[in-house]
Amino acid sequence: MSIIKNTIESYKYIYPVEKEYPLEVIVNNTIYSERLKLCHSKDEQAAVEASRSELEALHQLLVLPDDQDSHFYLLLHEDLFNDTNAYAQTIPYEYTRVIDFAACQEKYAIKNMRADSFPDSDCFEFLSQVRACFRGFSLYYNLTSIENKAAIFSYLCGMVPNYEEALSHDVTANMESLAAFYGQRLAISAYVNFELSLPDYLNHHPVHDLLILLDANINNADIFENYDRISEAYSNFVLKKTKILLANNPKCGHNHK
Repeated sequence: MSIIKNTIESYKYIYPVEKEYPLEVIVNNTIYSERLKLCHSKDEQAAVEASRSELEALHQLLVLPDDQDSHFYLLLHEDLFNDTNAYAQTIPYEYTRVIDFAACQEKYAIKNMRADSFPDSDCFEFLSQVRACFRGFSLYYNLTSIENKAAIFSYLCGMVPNYEEALSHDVTANMESLAAFYGQRLAISAYVNFELSLPDYLNHHPVHDLLILLDANINNADIFENYDRISEAYSNFVLKKTKILLANNPKCGHNHK
């Protein structure tokens, strides 16, 4: 589809991309059936079949390379293109993840990205999610020319209340939500050229050192640029938050009757 090609070309114009990635985009009315076709083992097929209901509810899915196929496959539901501009956020979001996972595959010489583990995967996936949300929404706002007031309103009256439940208490159990929230916040701040304040419920957590590093490195072309510092801040936050939770919920280890 030309609209997909044009969106990726717009991405490459805003975020210079030096490499060509083996990406195939497939648009259909069901994510599940397309994902099933990409299985290369009985175990993988069984896992996909077990996730059928979840996959059938998706509108997008990035399938990583394995030891039998070096391609990335971006599966998109056709509803993304039905009188909406949703594709303008989804495609750059997933293309960012392609770039980041390709860098990860090269750095650690991973043969099967679908199954093989790699070092510090929690921090990597968190940072990639932040970057994907930032670039995805940045491109979306620019392509749709959304008004500044509308973007700020979506933050204050949409994002802030919508993420309160996930980010008010045990943030370490909801790092994906933190990544999605903060990536979009950075995108809106950049678009309106105004730094948006953090909600009070997030200020209560010892996360500021990590967020400061995300601010400073969000425009890095390579996810692994200054990665060690970000990883250290990520680990420190998780450790601090865990200690706080344990202090607030002490257990003596005995059974009390």
